Amino acid sequence: MKGWIAGALLMAGATLAAQTPMAKMAISSDDDYSKAMKEVGTQSMTLRKSLASSSEADAAASAARLETIFKDVQAYWDNKKVDDASTAAKNAVAASQAVSKAVAAHDMAAANAAAQTLNGTCMTCHTAHRERQPDGTFKMK
Repeated sequence: MKGWIAGALLMAGATLAAQTPMAKMAISSDDDYSKAMKEVGTQSMTLRKSLASSSEADAAASAARLETIFKDVQAYWDNKKVDDASTAAKNAVAASQAVSKAVAAHDMAAANAAAQTLNGTCMTCHTAHRERQPDGTFKMK
């Protein structure tokens, strides 16, 4: 019974985290997109640290936030009609959901595997659509 209660609380916390006022990030410009990508970086780092320390609540919150952001990223690329980037974002949504599901099941090995899949989807899109500038910043191709 304790495991069930902890799981329910974990999912409730992740749901609340995804519903915070900042949870919806409408991406209507390249500047908004850049802000979203910076938050993806922050959330991804938090997710990695949470999984390494087996902090299920933090991992669930980060995975839920990443799912929300990547849904917005997918809509952004859909609007630009860039199919490969849209597909990468869709895959990132699925990987974020897989992390959440694994964490809720207390399966940290599966959560780590899903997080690795998530990281791979990021690199696929970055390689195709990101260009490093001389000052070290990035610009979309």
